Amino acid sequence: MTDAASQLSAGLGRLRSYVRKRMRDPGGMEDVVQETLVRVIEQQRRQVIEQPLAYAFRVADSVIMAGARKAARETELDEFELVCNLPLADEVLDYRQRLGRFEAALERLTPQRRTVFRMRHIDGRSRQDIAAEMNLTVEAVKKHLVRAMADLTLSLGDDWAPEAGAGTNHHG
Repeated sequence: MTDAASQLSAGLGRLRSYVRKRMRDPGGMEDVVQETLVRVIEQQRRQVIEQPLAYAFRVADSVIMAGARKAARETELDEFELVCNLPLADEVLDYRQRLGRFEAALERLTPQRRTVFRMRHIDGRSRQDIAAEMNLTVEAVKKHLVRAMADLTLSLGDDWAPEAGAGTNHHG
């Protein structure tokens, strides 16, 4: 069993819980988890994923969203039915609470590690740009990123939702 596979196996319960909380129809949870694992394993064959479980949470979000878009296309709406695309109040509250916990966990990182994480995953900067600006080696930047992800994963547990780095990848 590869290191990635063992990390995924060890975190399978957390992944299931994460998916269950985010699905409107929990009956499809196992399908989403299986599709997520397949995608992560296929990506791992193409390149090393530094944080396979964190990446799996991100992939699960994509699988859930793709399923929701497909279901929305398949559902014919009555022409007089009013539909609000805004999130429900409890979803907004849940997001704000999770964001607050994420920001608090981010503040607990060392200042340099926090800066590297923000530059990479929030600002979308390359490792090379970060290294040059902070007078670090690219390897030091990589180590800060790996340790930041590990610290955040430990600190946030089931709350770990990689949307803080939306639009960036967490593998490479």
